[in-house]
Amino acid sequence: MNLQERLQQLAQQREQLWIALHETNGAMKILEQQILETQAAPESTQPSDIKASKQPEETGLSKSKA
Repeated sequence: MNLQERLQQLAQQREQLWIALHETNGAMKILEQQILETQAAPESTQPSDIKASKQPEETGLSKSKA
């Protein structure tokens, strides 16, 4: 591989890494916003541990009734 081909390969790799960096930054901003919205939401709208723990039990009961 000559220097010109290597340079072209590195330029393509740099572009791919730049795109990946922007995608990662965008995903992090979305997650940060979702976390802030979750923290700002009143507790009544957030799922509680009790509701989550009852859900599999209800599923188990419906299977045993069938």
